[in-house]
Amino acid sequence: MIPADADEVVLTSEEIKQKYKVTDNQFQGWTVTQGFPEAWPDGPGRTLVRDGQEVDDWLRKTFPVIWAQGQDSDNPHGLPEGGPKDLLSLQDLCELEAKVLGRDEPVPRATLRGYLSKGKMPEPDRTPGDGVRPEVSDRMWFRRTAYEWLNRPRSQKRVKAVPADAGTQPAEPASAPAKKSEQLDVDGIVDRYGVIRPTATQWTRTEGFPPTDGAFYDAAAVDAWVRSQRPRTWQKAQQSAAPAAASSADSPVPGAGEQEAKPPARAGSRRKKGVELTLEQLGPRYGSPVATGVSWTRAEERREGGRVVQRAFPQPLRRNPRVWDQDDVDAWVEEARPHVWASFTGSGPALVNPLPEGNPRDLLDVNDFAEVWGNATRGEPLEPGTVASYHSRGQIPFADRAPDDGKTPRVLSYHWYRQTVYDVITSRRGMGNFEPR
Repeated sequence: MIPADADEVVLTSEEIKQKYKVTDNQFQGWTVTQGFPEAWPDGPGRTLVRDGQEVDDWLRKTFPVIWAQGQDSDNPHGLPEGGPKDLLSLQDLCELEAKVLGRDEPVPRATLRGYLSKGKMPEPDRTPGDGVRPEVSDRMWFRRTAYEWLNRPRSQKRVKAVPADAGTQPAEPASAPAKKSEQLDVDGIVDRYGVIRPTATQWTRTEGFPPTDGAFYDAAAVDAWVRSQRPRTWQKAQQSAAPAAASSADSPVPGAGEQEAKPPARAGSRRKKGVELTLEQLGPRYGSPVATGVSWTRAEERREGGRVVQRAFPQPLRRNPRVWDQDDVDAWVEEARPHVWASFTGSGPALVNPLPEGNPRDLLDVNDFAEVWGNATRGEPLEPGTVASYHSRGQIPFADRAPDDGKTPRVLSYHWYRQTVYDVITSRRGMGNFEPR
């Protein structure tokens, strides 16, 4: 998601390293330093991007030497103007070096003398008794010589010397469920945060995700990552965890789940008993494509904490050809696809979870679209490929933003405004009223 107020310059991690001429190790150190701008996933492969102006402002305050390397200027530090052959003393260089380093006090003269003795700074252009006029009483450097040295590329050692006491992660809140000794594999991540396995696998490949110890991840580190990078998923997981313990006492006895999950028949909303639906009629009856109805028939029962949270699709009455009892299908759609049922009956959008708060002009990519849409209508994210297919077939509006569209902020993939996404979710257009572009 790209915030509505994001700067027009959006940079990937590689672009940041190239702009400021730093190594991968240097950049990785920044990402765990408190105050470094937060990233958000965007584009193919969910590449992490950051607001370029926020990165520039942070570097100028934290690492001014590195910041200067990313400026398109011959004098990024704002050193005093003057003639190239103006003469500067060692004390002048101490003051200018401090300005470059962002310090208030001049660099000690002994430091620059050490640089001279080790060959780390140029020899003076003028010395006492050199026979050149005007006569000088101390070692002096031309302004041109001094500025070339002051604006030199700085080494990794100099960057490491900057205090990094803010580089530790914020302390875990007391309410966090994870313990440091707890380990999670991919399946554990799926269970812990209520996401599908492809989503969990994608997280583990995302830049900044906690490193693996073989096939396992530290639960506390994963909690911290999900809380900061996937706040909606984190909130949903916390809400689900609270009633889980209380609901376990109410779990039905084995074998009774199917009877409890099936609601009693309602009168007035369905046709009389005995009406049958073929495979080709399932989706179109509810204003959905045939393929959607076919996919429903593959829905299997799902349990959480011993309770049935999703019923399997009804068994067909006959198998050659396959036909289903219409009342059974209506009952399943009403329970398992409430948004489809609401559109079919004209009762308006039925949302399992409320839509997240946010600026209507926030930009959401296909992964965000799938996550918000799925969580709101069925309690779990949709597959991004599903939304991409709807987009290519014109079943949802064409993206508000596209790569290289010349608008700001820059995007690396198709994006929709949050308002557009919410309009799609709350209107439920069924077969789709949009032309592919």
